[in-house]
Amino acid sequence: MNINKYIHNLTTILTPYFNVYRDEKLGTLSLPFYAHYHRRDEKYFMTKKSKIWAVENEQFIFVWQKENIVTKEDITQFSQTFINHVPNYISNHQDHMSTVFIGAIVAPNACDEAIKEVKRFRKLQFIRFGLHGWLECYIAIIALDSKQLFTHRKARSFTHVFEKPFEEDVR
Repeated sequence: MNINKYIHNLTTILTPYFNVYRDEKLGTLSLPFYAHYHRRDEKYFMTKKSKIWAVENEQFIFVWQKENIVTKEDITQFSQTFINHVPNYISNHQDHMSTVFIGAIVAPNACDEAIKEVKRFRKLQFIRFGLHGWLECYIAIIALDSKQLFTHRKARSFTHVFEKPFEEDVR
């Protein structure tokens, strides 16, 4: 599967659940797209004006395509750019509970050092001592030649969507 076909299939899968923004920039990196998911839950008493509680959960997926093998330097460059621009996307709403940021690198393959780096990469930050929620950051590598996904083990529940285009390619 080539990179463009994979990215097209991934955006098709994400579109019903996420707002997809194509041809975006993250610092100096050109992204084919990034996706934003927003969910708000609330409980109220009798009318919506008498709200008991409310929470907001968000998820961002930033996809960067690379035409050749991913190296440790690529991971370092992407993670620094990624972490530097995360504050621009954090909600400052009082009902914010959690935000998950995933930086995905789509490439034909990755070197072992890059895979190790990605499996260790996890950033967790509490906002105002956890009173206004938290945010998590992960990086994933999607190796198209071997049809494998490499990421931190805690990110598996968020990144399983990256394997779906491979399943659809078999059909």
